[in-house]
Amino acid sequence: MIIMSWLTDIFSGTVGGVLKNVSSAVDELHLSAEEKENLKLNFEKILQQRESVLNFTIQTELKAKEQILIAELKQDDNYTKRARPTVVYSGLFFIGYIYCLVPVLSHLLKLNIPTLNLPSEFWLGWSGIVATWSVGRSMEKMGAANKFSNKITGGVKSHLLGDE
Repeated sequence: MIIMSWLTDIFSGTVGGVLKNVSSAVDELHLSAEEKENLKLNFEKILQQRESVLNFTIQTELKAKEQILIAELKQDDNYTKRARPTVVYSGLFFIGYIYCLVPVLSHLLKLNIPTLNLPSEFWLGWSGIVATWSVGRSMEKMGAANKFSNKITGGVKSHLLGDE
C-alpha cells in the first residue's frame, strides 16, 4: 500500500512535470534537433505507458476492494455490515474505561491502581478509522451519499448489489 502511494505520487498527474524536466535535460544534450525531438517523444511514450499501467493497477485494486465490500454487505450478518462503527464504539469504550472509569474508581476507592495507557498503534489505527467513518457519515447526512461515502459508512446503493 505504501509502495502504491509512492508510485501514485511519482506518476499520477505528474507526467507533464516530468516531461518538462526531461525536455530541459534533452535540450542540453549535444544532439541534432531531430534526435532531441525523437528522444523527447520516446520519453513521453514510456512515461505514458507507465502511467497507464499504474492507473490500471490502482483501478484493479479498487475494484477488488469494492467486490469484497459488496460481498460483506450482501451477507445476512449485520455485525459484519457494522464493523466500522463497532471499531469506533469499542475504541470509545476502551478510552472511557482506561482514562475515565479506572482513575475515578481508583480515587473514590482509595486504591493504588497503576496508570494504564493505550499504545500509539491503537491511537493511529483508531483515529484513522474514526476520521474516515466520520467524513463518510457527514457526507451521508448532508445528502451527499455517493459511491465513496457508501464505501466508508457501509451504506449500499442498489446498483452496487445488482438490484437495479
